[in-house]
Amino acid sequence: MNKHEEEQARVLKHCWPSRLFHWGLILGFLPAAATGVIIWLKPGSEDFVNLAMRIHMIGAAILSLSAMTFVLTGFDRIIAFFRTTLSWGKNDLEWLKIGGGYPQKILLHKEVPVPPMDKMNSGQKLMGLVMFLGGAFLAGSGWILYGMIPYLPKVFIYWIEFGHLWIGLAMTLCIIGHIILGVYNWGEFKAMLGDGTQLLSEVKQHNPLWVANKLERLTEDEEISASRESIRKEQLSSN
Repeated sequence: MNKHEEEQARVLKHCWPSRLFHWGLILGFLPAAATGVIIWLKPGSEDFVNLAMRIHMIGAAILSLSAMTFVLTGFDRIIAFFRTTLSWGKNDLEWLKIGGGYPQKILLHKEVPVPPMDKMNSGQKLMGLVMFLGGAFLAGSGWILYGMIPYLPKVFIYWIEFGHLWIGLAMTLCIIGHIILGVYNWGEFKAMLGDGTQLLSEVKQHNPLWVANKLERLTEDEEISASRESIRKEQLSSN
């Protein structure tokens, strides 16, 4: 592969269960987050707030359904997610110290050396863990508030509602930041919400360890398999 072909080559960065789950987040979490703020602040009429509540429940249902679908269709991706997000080293701490170089690039238009990352950078690891733990709490507490209020102690409901509100607000801020950085890294953004592929040149820039450890090894395995297949065909033709 020459340099031009390598720059134009595309690799599969995100499989379809991961992409489907992200669409579930867009269609489920974002409406639930926006209407959650409306329910909290109660602007406008009672009918408006009631409409927001109905949309909130629909968003919660979409989010819950997308999470269950991801468990069924992408369980191997969930295992890989935890294996990656729970694996931390010196590079991760150095990455977090400089914010992945994004404050310097966005605010100062200055490039700084960034520690090499695997398929997920340190910010994505932290974001992933926060979203998993926070999302699990929001889902559980939300369904409790929907159907269990008459059957549980008032003090318990108070703290569940308190946690649902503030964890929801914190996750909304995290998602907003995630979207901003996603749009900034447009190739990654299109890969996650599109066909899952990204230019190899972009992946090498942002995820050099993943390219070195996973893609190159995959290429070597494919070459070995192709060589074995060629030998097998030669043996069959000679017989």
